[in-house]
Amino acid sequence: MEPQRLILARRRQAWLYVLLLLFGARLAWAFVDIQVLSHSRYVVDAQKQQKKRIEIPPERGIIEDRNGVPLAVNREQYAIYLVPRHIVDVDHFVERFTEVVPFDEAVLRERVAEGGWYLRLVKGITRETVKKLEEAEIDGVGIESYQVRHYPYGDLADDLLGRVDVDNVGLEGVELFYDEALRGTPGFTVHQRDALGKEYPNFTYPVQAPVHGQTVQLTIDLGLQEIVEDALDSAMERTRARKGSVVVVDPRTGEILAMANRSPEEDPASPRNYAVIDQFEPGSTFKLVTVAGLYEEGNTAPTDSLFCENGTWSWNGRTLRDVHPYGYLTVEQVIEESSNICAAKLADRLGEEDLYDFARRFGFGLPTGLDFPGEPRGLLKRPDEWGSMTTASVAMGYEVMVTSVQMAMAYAAIANGGELLRPYLVRKIVRPDGTPGYSGEPQRVRQVVGPRTASLITEALVKVVELGTAQSAQIEVLPVAGKTGTALKTGENGYERGRYTSTFVGFFPAVDPRYVVFVRIDEPQGAFYGGAVAAPVFREAMEGTVLTSTMSDAPSLMERVRSPDRVVWRVSDSFTALPDTGSPQRLVDAPPADSASRWTPMIEPPRELSDWDLGPTVVDVSGNRAPLDWDPRTQVKVPDFQALSLREAIRRASRLGIELSFSGVGRVTSQDPEPGEVVARGSSVRVVTDAGG
Repeated sequence: MEPQRLILARRRQAWLYVLLLLFGARLAWAFVDIQVLSHSRYVVDAQKQQKKRIEIPPERGIIEDRNGVPLAVNREQYAIYLVPRHIVDVDHFVERFTEVVPFDEAVLRERVAEGGWYLRLVKGITRETVKKLEEAEIDGVGIESYQVRHYPYGDLADDLLGRVDVDNVGLEGVELFYDEALRGTPGFTVHQRDALGKEYPNFTYPVQAPVHGQTVQLTIDLGLQEIVEDALDSAMERTRARKGSVVVVDPRTGEILAMANRSPEEDPASPRNYAVIDQFEPGSTFKLVTVAGLYEEGNTAPTDSLFCENGTWSWNGRTLRDVHPYGYLTVEQVIEESSNICAAKLADRLGEEDLYDFARRFGFGLPTGLDFPGEPRGLLKRPDEWGSMTTASVAMGYEVMVTSVQMAMAYAAIANGGELLRPYLVRKIVRPDGTPGYSGEPQRVRQVVGPRTASLITEALVKVVELGTAQSAQIEVLPVAGKTGTALKTGENGYERGRYTSTFVGFFPAVDPRYVVFVRIDEPQGAFYGGAVAAPVFREAMEGTVLTSTMSDAPSLMERVRSPDRVVWRVSDSFTALPDTGSPQRLVDAPPADSASRWTPMIEPPRELSDWDLGPTVVDVSGNRAPLDWDPRTQVKVPDFQALSLREAIRRASRLGIELSFSGVGRVTSQDPEPGEVVARGSSVRVVTDAGG
């Protein structure tokens, strides 16, 4: 029996040795794994417990105007966070904390009960509160600072600048488009953590400094921006419109100098840049395309005459109407009086292919390339998609969709002599160390028309302001070139009377222009014509620019300001050296045998209807539709100047091509020849004023 027990004991002892051997081997393997094979992983785990990587956020770059005035900066704010694991006596903590920071005790206890190492409690505390908490030295309370975006001028240019989110990431506008440059690159530092979880800096650990965002300098002039916004605010109050927008561009470079938008319906926290994103039918401001195409192709001259059908014309099954019935008008007067009928005739003469081509040349149907998010293309159908009336519609500014920026750049091409430029909002981007990162420069897109065509159109646009539909855009010191537009808006049932888009686009001064301004007033209440609601915005905005640095650094312009003894700045004063048209006056078409028809007002009158006075015009627009006994192309009826101010008398005479001789100032008391006499164009009429001989 004894040997059997001994054998059993030895077996048990052997198994014990095996188990001990296996345990030793496993322990040895664990040591090898910890020290050799998995050493790096355990080191990382240990560092996670002992170290904490703290991100150092970069400062977001500043946005400036063209003169270096800060428009978007950063402001430091403070937040309180809790470390619940460090709070031993909750009652004592709540008592001490609420003595310094007013806070609901029940909510505070709930937050502490959540536990953990970090709980954000409240943001936006003052520096005074921070000092009090630091002096109180309350366990479990921490203070952290963070940067918030601040706009020193409030909502000025807010729809252009855009906004950022809580993490200072761009959401809209320039803040979004240039977010990569503005945001910068975060840095980091490492804090030591002891066995109790407390953190403290350890300067033996590496520190990576953040790379701060770059400074973005815009093309915007803050002073001009404020002037434009004030003018738009006045118009919105006066017209009670649904929305409005203004774009001011330098036609020499393509720089956007100001951009303003207003809408009573929008959320103030998220303003929208309607000047860039809104698409609309432009109305008569689009007549530029047709006339420019004809001039450029050499198919017509400013003095060519067209018969405007006395206000009503049936073409391709549709009746076109003018606001006022015109007989013969020259091509230049078609622009001046904004005749829809003659614009359609001119477009038919140009042809749909060329009309489409010139519209494309001016940039319609294509993005302008503006450095701003969300720019649409607009709408310009290809000729193979046009209907029987599309040619006439496009000539009048319908069946096309444009943006305010597109319209501004199209007229800028006329102002600068024929070159379409890409608009841009950023002059330069500067790195944090002061070295240049990017420079905005003028970029030529294409030559739209030649200088001769641009000059001829400019002369016509000056007459629009001096004599035609845009007289409310006149500025006393320098001549203005411009065009009004009024377009019906579409609804569920087609075009709806009572809903209009009113526009004006012009450049100032007309000679050597520094500003091109496009104004859009959407759905004004009451008066709705472009000359009545949009043109005054242009005038108010541009009158404030005369003494700005942009104008004062151009002595050649200021020398053109008329002297005190001048009564009126006439068109001929601005264009004394225009090239000859090279074409004799000719009759484009003749009136039909029966041109009498009922006149129904449409849109785009020569002036505000409220104070419209037909007065003398180049054709007989009275109710008499009988054949005229004089040729309006070479002759004119002398108007009645008596009782008019000398300024108004000169204006009317200039409009009719009559030379007015006078002496003195004041109101006209007599004239020679008498009113109603037919004289040749260019004849002289002498007037006598109540303060002269």
